[in-house]
Amino acid sequence: MHWTTPKVRTPQLRTCWQADEITVTRGDELIDRLRADEIERVTLVHIGAGESPIEVHSAIFEFADRVVVLGAQCGIAGRVLFERQAYWSQRNSIHWVSNRRVSWPETQGESRWLFARQVPPYQQLTPEEAKSLFQRSDVTGPHTWDQRKQYRFERQRPFGGRQVGATQVQGSLMT
Repeated sequence: MHWTTPKVRTPQLRTCWQADEITVTRGDELIDRLRADEIERVTLVHIGAGESPIEVHSAIFEFADRVVVLGAQCGIAGRVLFERQAYWSQRNSIHWVSNRRVSWPETQGESRWLFARQVPPYQQLTPEEAKSLFQRSDVTGPHTWDQRKQYRFERQRPFGGRQVGATQVQGSLMT
């Protein structure tokens, strides 16, 4: 008879808002506290066009002295985009970048296969290490999810810049 040791599952990393902080926990263990008023910038890394919440790949929180990377599997997209939309709208500090344009270091499991890239659920970087992530990227923003959605709608209009129902009359618009 062949015996194997039972596999022990480690609790999944979770994030949640508590007062004015985002707490990062694994089970009952507190991993980190991200004080919201100390966050200078949030960069949401997206896959695809980044036009739906499920396309958020990870969130990068920049502080004065450190940078925290949280993978989407810990639920951070919902915490940043939806639970606190009014807060982030007021702060005007959310930026967006495509995952294809981020230079993930080898320690984050970069693979030559685009879909094999995995971001750890939690990682701390120095500000210098974080700058290297965006060497070849075009970061857009700051804009909230609602502003991003509005921009998407405007891009998809068939005749951008024209007024609906307007008629051209001798070089001017008549409505």
